[in-house]
Amino acid sequence: MATQRTPPKSDVNKYPSNPEIPTAVAKEYANINTRKRKQFDECNPMSQLEIRFEQQLTTWDNKITETINRSITTDITSALTQELSKITTALSDLNSNVSNLNKETLNIKNSVSEMGTRIQEIENSLDFASEKQASLENKIKEIEYKISPITTLSTDFEGVKQKLLVMEQQARSCNIEISNLPERRGENLLTQLEKLFNAIKHPLNASDIVSVHRVPHADQKSSSPKNIIVKLPTSIMRDNLIAAYRAAKGLTSTQLSIAGPAHRIYINEHLTLNNKHLFRQTRENAKKHNFKYVWVKNGTIFARKTDYCYSFTTRYR
Repeated sequence: MATQRTPPKSDVNKYPSNPEIPTAVAKEYANINTRKRKQFDECNPMSQLEIRFEQQLTTWDNKITETINRSITTDITSALTQELSKITTALSDLNSNVSNLNKETLNIKNSVSEMGTRIQEIENSLDFASEKQASLENKIKEIEYKISPITTLSTDFEGVKQKLLVMEQQARSCNIEISNLPERRGENLLTQLEKLFNAIKHPLNASDIVSVHRVPHADQKSSSPKNIIVKLPTSIMRDNLIAAYRAAKGLTSTQLSIAGPAHRIYINEHLTLNNKHLFRQTRENAKKHNFKYVWVKNGTIFARKTDYCYSFTTRYR
């Protein structure tokens, strides 16, 4: 019966082979084989066959052991390599995340630092603005203190202005103003006035007229004839003349034998420029609010809504 070189499969795990046999053991094992081989008869074919068979088995055993060891080593190495590769990748990702976190932390720190700087600048600006506001308030108080006398002077000036307007109107209390009388070069105003007074049946002598002259228009672009100002000796003569004009119910240039198209002529009290504007505004407002009458008497403007004696009358001064 041939000698068994390898353990059965059931005992492989129990008695694993070790390819790394010590050199001394290997030499002893070689010497033993040599001694055993010397016991065979070289002339015996069976002995030679057994030797060759044993050598072949030994070769196969070495190859199998080497193959198993190489396979186990390769599998372990591959598995370790894969695991190490995974660990390396995970560590690389972790390092990358940590690096990103560090960058974000640094950015946050920089942002917080910039925000603190901006807040400090804003606080400084607010402090500066508060100081400026306080300074402006003080200056305003100083100006108000200085202006208070000026305000008093302004009030006094307005009162003086109103008194001057009243005095200016009183200075015209004996004057009449004739409007829309056609103007001719080289005209004789006294002759024209004599015709006009006769037309309204209120003749006057030349000695009753203190002065007469035309005045420029307030609006330089106006194309209508310049108004005529007639100064009479008394305000009573002025009132009588205006009453005669109103009793005549109108006067035209044709009645004065003036050639050309007929123009309606108006005779009114001589008002100051301020009162003329006020009279014009009063007439416009009276028309809007359905007032029937607007008139002037002694430099005062009146308005009445109806003919009834108890109707509302407004007085403008």
